Amino acid sequence: MNSVPSEDAGRRRGGIFRRPWVVLLGVAVLCAAWSAVWATMRSRLITEVDHQLARLERDGVRIVCPDRAVGGFPFRLEITCRDPGLEIAGRGVGGSVAALRIVAQIWDPRLVLAEADGPLVAEEAGRTRVDATWRGLRVSLRWSTAGIERLSLSAEGLDLTRRETGAGVARLQAEHLEAHGRGSGANDVDVAVSVASGVATVEGKRIGPPRSDLSLAATLREVLPFGPGDPARAFAARGGRIEPIRADFAVGGVRVAGKGALTLGPDGLLDGMIGFAATGLEAVVTQAAALGPETASVLGGFVLLGKTSTDPDLPGRRLDLVVDHGRPRFGRILMPPMAPLFRP
Repeated sequence: MNSVPSEDAGRRRGGIFRRPWVVLLGVAVLCAAWSAVWATMRSRLITEVDHQLARLERDGVRIVCPDRAVGGFPFRLEITCRDPGLEIAGRGVGGSVAALRIVAQIWDPRLVLAEADGPLVAEEAGRTRVDATWRGLRVSLRWSTAGIERLSLSAEGLDLTRRETGAGVARLQAEHLEAHGRGSGANDVDVAVSVASGVATVEGKRIGPPRSDLSLAATLREVLPFGPGDPARAFAARGGRIEPIRADFAVGGVRVAGKGALTLGPDGLLDGMIGFAATGLEAVVTQAAALGPETASVLGGFVLLGKTSTDPDLPGRRLDLVVDHGRPRFGRILMPPMAPLFRP
């Protein structure tokens, strides 16, 4: 008795979906609604970007974005700029790249991805100039209403040159470089930097081995919040604690690991100690030429001056780096003084 009405209802429902115009109408309505949502989010993004640029300019940081375009329909928002630049008022600091692309996905707008095209030119008037090129450079930023939660940068085929008045020309080349920063606790920031297949030169003379891997991680205590003034000076005024510090250096079968802590004083100079321990030191003899004279000399200090480490985290021969008001000493080896991080 109930089978006939049920079959009729099924045929009616099937008939609806067999009508192409109904399906097309539904798709059209959804597309129109999504287009309206995307347009609204685009408008809000433009307003927020203009608001943030104006706020930064009031704080003395001016960011220019010529030929700005906003696109990415339908599933993302994308801002593109040609020849974007940055200026910090009162400090003569400025920089620019060839092009910048910033992308946020609709379903995760708090994660922002960016790509930049080189070359980079940055300058502090009368003091320092930095030039850089790369095969690829990417930045990711995770933010919330409280501020930036995490910032990461990665570069492939980096070639960076730094020219400083009175200090000559320094150059860093790296097949791969990464840098990360994230909030840790209320006012602390964790930072980490790693370099793969890196080589450094000063005035055209190579410092260290032809290729080496280096990683460094540290926590900056009470570094937040950043203010409108010199961040290094403000950090020093809060105590300037950099702890813990972890470092790792690998080249030619030798591995050097370190841990310790430093403080930044009101004079802009560092104080503290980092303990290092080396393993694989037989390569100092068997691969001295490949390591380079500077690296072989430093590693030889572990053999001649180091002691067997009693720290399970630092196995091998131990030698401490002591920094006394910007004057570093590696074991008994005096090293060139460090420049202050800011002018008192």
